[in-house]
Amino acid sequence: MRNINNVLLFFAAGIACSVESFASISRPNNKLHHLTLCESKDNTNKETESSMGTWNPFSLLVLKLGFTEPAWTSSLNYKKAKGTYQCAYCRSPLFSSNAKYDSGSGWPSFWKTLANERVSLKKERDGRIECRCANCGGHLGHVFPDGPTRGSLNQVPCEIAELKTVPESDPKIGYSVQQDDGEDSEFSRMPRFCINGVALRFEEGGNNERETAQSASSDSA
Repeated sequence: MRNINNVLLFFAAGIACSVESFASISRPNNKLHHLTLCESKDNTNKETESSMGTWNPFSLLVLKLGFTEPAWTSSLNYKKAKGTYQCAYCRSPLFSSNAKYDSGSGWPSFWKTLANERVSLKKERDGRIECRCANCGGHLGHVFPDGPTRGSLNQVPCEIAELKTVPESDPKIGYSVQQDDGEDSEFSRMPRFCINGVALRFEEGGNNERETAQSASSDSA
């Protein structure tokens, strides 16, 4: 059975590469189209075409065909460094390390996006909410209502600041426990963005962290 699964996996990887190759060949002006696609919705993203996209077959399986990587296999699930998590295909900044947490699910998890409209959401037939990159449409993962409690986030200074800048476009699906005054209590939960590691690219700290933070604040202004 394991051999059959491996054959199917590599066959699907070949299909993903073929889909990307056909899309690339079929565009009359691929360079212009690719740059326009990746910069039209995020003018702060100034990457050149040579660094755009990915030919990693497993990334393409997830981004283009909607596959799910096996749990606990992504190194980004264990990443502790400060920085920004970008779409592996178009490099659009999606999540900050300040919003990353250990969900115990086996996939990189975040409780908020970096800024407004960085991801698009769609309810699937089975009731789950699919999460895609709003810039290029690549499949990222799913969003669930069982993220960290607000009370647990209020214990860390950087997370307290992040709680005040939750993008308006983030889904309001976290389990809610209201106080007597109608406000969410510390037991209310944030969303859990459960993301495939191969759909992400990590850019470590430094100036990038400050730039994306400024971008997030300007988007929410």
